[in-house]
Amino acid sequence: MTTEPAPPAGDLERDRRLEVLLDELVALPRGEELPADFAARVVAARPFAPWEVSRVSGWKVPAGIGLGLLAGSLGLALTPLWSLGPGTAVTVWAELLAVAFGRPVATLVSAFPLLSEGAARAAGSAPSGAAALVGASAVGLAATVALALGRLRRAVPAARRSRA
Repeated sequence: MTTEPAPPAGDLERDRRLEVLLDELVALPRGEELPADFAARVVAARPFAPWEVSRVSGWKVPAGIGLGLLAGSLGLALTPLWSLGPGTAVTVWAELLAVAFGRPVATLVSAFPLLSEGAARAAGSAPSGAAALVGASAVGLAATVALALGRLRRAVPAARRSRA
């Protein structure tokens, strides 16, 4: 017994086409080349992942939210226009934007000394083995991220060449 709803028919059809495509790949004898349109067919059959930023459809909701927030702030700023005039309305809107963007940056800058002091206290109270382990973990994480970004940088131009 399952509690998950049945997948939509479009998903089932896409899965079936992808399985057929993969079966074709497995059925190819050794040494034979792939069909010329194989990469295009795989990309076309591949479902869209929400974290991909190359498709415009993935940006509709964030752009709508951003434009809604901007329009709301403009509406709030134009409220004084009816009673105080356009100069005051523009000044109020500019101050609202300055506070909205400047306050978080100022808070972050003022927090840096507190963060460094806290890190120094934590490092001073922790055993040296734990500090070495945390440092080694940070270096390992940084190396892994750098390696992944390097591979991604090499893979993106190759993928663009294969599409063309």
